[in-house]
Amino acid sequence: MDAPVRVEGYIVKEMVGRGTYGEVYKGWSKSPSKKPVAIKSILKSKLSKLAIDNLLTEISLLKKLKHQYIVTMLDFTWDDRYIHIIMEYCDGGDLSSIIKKRQCLPEHKCRRFLQQLASALKYLHHHNVVHMDLKPSNLLIHGKTPPILKMADFGFARHMSPEERETGLKGSPLYMAPEIFLSKSYDAKVDLWSIGVILYEALFGRAPYSSGSLDELLVKIKEAKPIVIPTFRPISDSCHDLLYRCLKRDPKERISFEDFFNHSFLDLEHMPGRVGLNNQGKNRVGTFPIFGEIFTNQPKRVEASCVPKPWGLNYYVGILSLNFKHNSNIQLKKTYFFQFLLNF
Repeated sequence: MDAPVRVEGYIVKEMVGRGTYGEVYKGWSKSPSKKPVAIKSILKSKLSKLAIDNLLTEISLLKKLKHQYIVTMLDFTWDDRYIHIIMEYCDGGDLSSIIKKRQCLPEHKCRRFLQQLASALKYLHHHNVVHMDLKPSNLLIHGKTPPILKMADFGFARHMSPEERETGLKGSPLYMAPEIFLSKSYDAKVDLWSIGVILYEALFGRAPYSSGSLDELLVKIKEAKPIVIPTFRPISDSCHDLLYRCLKRDPKERISFEDFFNHSFLDLEHMPGRVGLNNQGKNRVGTFPIFGEIFTNQPKRVEASCVPKPWGLNYYVGILSLNFKHNSNIQLKKTYFFQFLLNF
């Protein structure tokens, strides 16, 4: 049976999941190492202008964000029909499948996963990045002894300073903060709500607003009733406190990022396998080929710190140019692809 997509340099096998804008396949590199990879393939004909913007943002973020609890992008390529993002392969599925299999996870396991998730979120927060779509199916699991959680799918992610606010519906309804539905704008604390929902679901087997339909979900969100923590299974006081403060409907009353990262239930300072913030790629300055010079073998380069914000599409194009060999054939293909993006 032929593979559903073909990617130069890789052997593509079965589909293992779906992302925001495409299907994800398991594959192997054709190099001697035969490294297992996950290949996210996006059909270009289905991309709207908004989807293109989100895709470029996802690729640029994955290029820059390097953290042990964030999935690593290994390569990026395209053909006539598809855009392919090649990422590290996580062999343990995702947190959603673990919750479905076990229903309710022990508190100590929830705490371990939450420490890893919070560590990744702290790294994002340090770099003014908001994920916008945190949910169990976007938290991949790698290995078994011990299992490592890795944040994935940055299709809705955004750069946001502490003063900035976002508008519009972004994310997955069951895990979206109420203010995304009910307010004209919202801030980065929507990620803290999503983490509260994830912890609630891991502990009790279902999300707090679990519903049979979107209409039923919207009714629950608009009812403005506070989240009630179930009592059918005991949890520690510190776990209860963190859960309760993350799930405050009013973002002004919700736990702050500082209090979240310093909460006793997380105890990030003593988590196993901790990597200090100073070793997590803090404010690295990279160099990127400038669009318009991509035909040359040695393109002009610009320091990332010199690029004005908000970053324009040409900057994203520069990000996409990383890790490609600079010969004329590849550069010509890149030109056509970038023109497709710019003129879509």
